[in-house]
Amino acid sequence: MNIITKMRTISGVAIAAIGLIAAAPAMAQTVTIGTTAQGSLGSALGAALAKVMDERGMTLRAVPMGGPEVTMPLLDRGEIQFSLASADVSSLAASGTTVFEGRPHPNIRLVGHLVSFEAGWIVRADSDILTIADLKGKRVSWGITQQRILEYWGRAQLATADLGEDDIVPIHATAAPAAVQDFMAGRSDAVIFTVGSGLTSQADAAVGGIRFLALPERDDRLDIITGIVPGTLIRQVTPNERRPGIVAEMPMMGSTLVLLASASTPPETVAAVAEALYTAREEFIAIHPAFNRMNLKTLAGEVPNLPTHEGAAAYYLANGISTSNF
Repeated sequence: MNIITKMRTISGVAIAAIGLIAAAPAMAQTVTIGTTAQGSLGSALGAALAKVMDERGMTLRAVPMGGPEVTMPLLDRGEIQFSLASADVSSLAASGTTVFEGRPHPNIRLVGHLVSFEAGWIVRADSDILTIADLKGKRVSWGITQQRILEYWGRAQLATADLGEDDIVPIHATAAPAAVQDFMAGRSDAVIFTVGSGLTSQADAAVGGIRFLALPERDDRLDIITGIVPGTLIRQVTPNERRPGIVAEMPMMGSTLVLLASASTPPETVAAVAEALYTAREEFIAIHPAFNRMNLKTLAGEVPNLPTHEGAAAYYLANGISTSNF
């Protein structure tokens, strides 16, 4: 297909999508968005999206299902219509690498970038574990089967202190909430999880205060983490009442949560959701403050190995929203 034919095809989809978006309040279909575990940031954002779309006439159910190891196969097969995941793990799932080695998911599509996030090792506020290097010999949450990407994030951060799996005492859990429960019950000394999530707040209240561990100061730390988890980055995180455990400005490993759709999700459905993301930012913020971090200038940005869904691409093209990912 030459570029002129391709653009005519996309423009035709865009015109159709615009008409269907206008009729969105009349849509009666029920669609499902699979999210990460209850209490996670992804779960909260999925619930917010469901509420906003409900007000636009689309019955969207946000269902906490665990990590991407659970949701990606369902999305690839079209058994759920949308999902939330980090940009890095979405790229890995599409290409079939690292966590998804030998298991590519060719039918997942990008809808848009939602909010940036950071995750790191959590310890008790009164712990003598002050740095990542201090995790040597400690009981550490590990091998979370429904969210193995957390283990890779943990490996990456341990590596910045020249530590590996042999240097810690692994405490295995099936899911992230169980790992956090182990930490709260004193069965582990550290757990890796997301800054500002509901589970992080629960842990903070349960143990009398938590503290995140900063990445060490070294010139090659970005190369180390991206060598283990491609597509991640390092951000400076500042204290905030909604971020228990951040006691001072610190460098942390981060990524972006993206909204995904199945290739089989109808273009008009995806276009309606893309339209809501672009036009209802204040509504989303009113539901969850994390949406303050949603940048409309990067909503339609790229993710390596992951094509944009035709419905989202059509909406972005028709409205002059910059993207080169379709």
